[in-house]
Amino acid sequence: MADERYRKILDDMQEGYYEIDLNGTFTFVNDVVASIAEIPKEELIGLNYIEYTSPATAKRVFKTFNKVFQTGIPQRIEYEIILRDNRKKIIENSVSLLKDSENNVIGFCGLVTDITKRKRLEEQIKESRQRFEALFENANELIITTDAQGYIKRLNKKVEEISGYRREELIGKSILVLAHPDDRLLYIDFWKQLLDGKTPRFELRGVGKNGDVAWLLASGSAIRKGGRIIEVQYNAQEITSLKNALLTIEDLKNHLSSIFESSPNMILCLNTEGRVVMANPITERIFHKPLSAVIGCHFSSLSPRMAQFEGVVKAVQASRLPQTLHEERIKEDGREIFDVIVYPLVGGKQGGVVFTAVDITEKKEMELQLVHAQKMETIGELAGGVAHDFNNIFTGITGNVSMLRFTTDEEKRQQYLKSLENITERARGLTRQILAFSKRNEGNPEVILVDSAVREVMDISTKSIPKNVRIEYTSSGKDLSVFMDHTHLVQVLLNLVVNAKDAIGSNQDGRISISVSPMLVDKESRRQYLLGSIGRHVRIEVADNGCGMDMSVLPKIFDPFFTTKQKGPNKGTGLGLSIAYNIIKNAGGSIQVSSTPGKGSTFTVLLPVAKARDKSKDHETRPMQTAARQSARILMVDDEDMLRDIGKDMLCMLGHSVTTATNGRECIDILKNDPDGFDLVILDMIMPELDGYHTLQQMKALGLSTRVIISSGFSFEHEKEDFLENPLIVARLNKPFNLEELSQVLDEALS
Repeated sequence: MADERYRKILDDMQEGYYEIDLNGTFTFVNDVVASIAEIPKEELIGLNYIEYTSPATAKRVFKTFNKVFQTGIPQRIEYEIILRDNRKKIIENSVSLLKDSENNVIGFCGLVTDITKRKRLEEQIKESRQRFEALFENANELIITTDAQGYIKRLNKKVEEISGYRREELIGKSILVLAHPDDRLLYIDFWKQLLDGKTPRFELRGVGKNGDVAWLLASGSAIRKGGRIIEVQYNAQEITSLKNALLTIEDLKNHLSSIFESSPNMILCLNTEGRVVMANPITERIFHKPLSAVIGCHFSSLSPRMAQFEGVVKAVQASRLPQTLHEERIKEDGREIFDVIVYPLVGGKQGGVVFTAVDITEKKEMELQLVHAQKMETIGELAGGVAHDFNNIFTGITGNVSMLRFTTDEEKRQQYLKSLENITERARGLTRQILAFSKRNEGNPEVILVDSAVREVMDISTKSIPKNVRIEYTSSGKDLSVFMDHTHLVQVLLNLVVNAKDAIGSNQDGRISISVSPMLVDKESRRQYLLGSIGRHVRIEVADNGCGMDMSVLPKIFDPFFTTKQKGPNKGTGLGLSIAYNIIKNAGGSIQVSSTPGKGSTFTVLLPVAKARDKSKDHETRPMQTAARQSARILMVDDEDMLRDIGKDMLCMLGHSVTTATNGRECIDILKNDPDGFDLVILDMIMPELDGYHTLQQMKALGLSTRVIISSGFSFEHEKEDFLENPLIVARLNKPFNLEELSQVLDEALS
């Protein structure tokens, strides 16, 4: 009965009471302990302490219990317990030995208190105090506290920094020790107003330890407790720089106004409603309106073309990010071209944006003329030879097709098919050359054989060079390779050959020689040829017996726009050698020239040797149908019937299910209405009604997530940046393509 009464008393206690054995397992707990642990008493009995604490906490608890066991002295410990729902509580546990009637230690007992709220409150108070101390100490203004009589009690680092005094030199001193002699009465007046409960703001001068004077904008307050002033706080910002700056603001304002009004670029400052609040004089010339008629009106009313920028202005105001629009027309007649920049006003209370327009009409016209002249110059040199080559190709195609139609010999049919493949590959190469020369291809550096590039140049050149000029090629007989874009090397060599042909002119027995040889570049020759590295290089020389050049011309030949050709239909742009120079330098090489008037010129190109790859082996070992490892549903979009038909056949041969569409609108309709969905879309870029660019935009707007392979007969270097960054695009497919190339691109896209 006595034991039951004892247990009843423990159960009714307001504090948690527990008993555990020597292994740390609960043998008795009262309701308060169960409430703290949020576990029923019957489930808590038999639970070991390590089951509701972290391993680190369990070690610490064990040490405390072991200390009690070793010394017999009760201990108190605070630690964190983990509830079943992973919430945590902090408890305070007093630990004592638990003995039986014969005074043998049989375990431990103690009182448990949930101190979670108290600990959190203490932590918050500690954090608040630390934040206050950090704010006080690191504030960017001077803070001083004094007693009611003005003697300094505390100060922060900023006071030490500005005054030059150490903290211990000021504590206990009157605040007047910092006052400028002429401002002592102001300090006293400021102090009196604080004592009267006011919150004044004074401009005061302070004097530092070394005599330096600083202007201060001071404020403060008196802190009372029980009606008695216990502390006076002074806050001050140093405004010396501001006071000095005020003296120059007016000059700066006038200077900026002069820059604004003198700018040759149109500048409009718009408020958040899009109305003009400022405009510079050039605006009058552009819109043929006086400034008085411009200020206050909505910018879109200045010209019908200005309305196109409303969306841009709103977007800049919303995002606070500038936007640049190239080659825009903002005048009613539309003759002039501008680069437009719209950027947000930063820090202004009224918000708004600045609309600037830079007139690039002359620059754009010059660029167009130069690009057109360079394009026509090169194409004009090649036109006859390319036309002749294409006629040969077409003859080969029609001949082989005719023989395929009438022959029944399977071996001969295979020969004709192989011949057709070779002929189409030749046509493909010619097309790539034309694209390269018309600046519509993108560079693709790779390991290439120099001999192959030179022979391609020879093949093109012999079709366009006059009969009075013979062209010769001397090869080293070695497979010398370089790492650069194939068409770029062809373009450089072809330009040198064309220049050599022009230098020979109508002279009889003209000669252009191309030679390729290896060269080992050491430190001395590296400096001589201005190369980036030493080691094995390829030396390509293009020499002629033309008119040559003297020393007044040689230093300028690689300069942009410099040309020695006479005026007339054959006049050059002066860009060919400049472009060649940049191509070779970007490939890590060097191009130099030597010339003698009346005897001819020699251009020397040096390029680092690259380890050649056996492309035939790559071709043989590359899996033919890697993309066929998985069957996919593919939507092929192209406006050309023959391309859709052959494309579908090739995709089906690779094991895929194919649906076709003739334009972007049909593509969107199919994607929206198809219940099963497609794995890929092969999307042509140039189509009627809705082209590839706008089809991708609509797909993105509609939330269609089908992956896309973009396909084009041109390169993709001139596509818009936002288009090339479209996340739906997973691969690119250049036309023309064969079955193997299609398989490789599909493998890339589907993986």
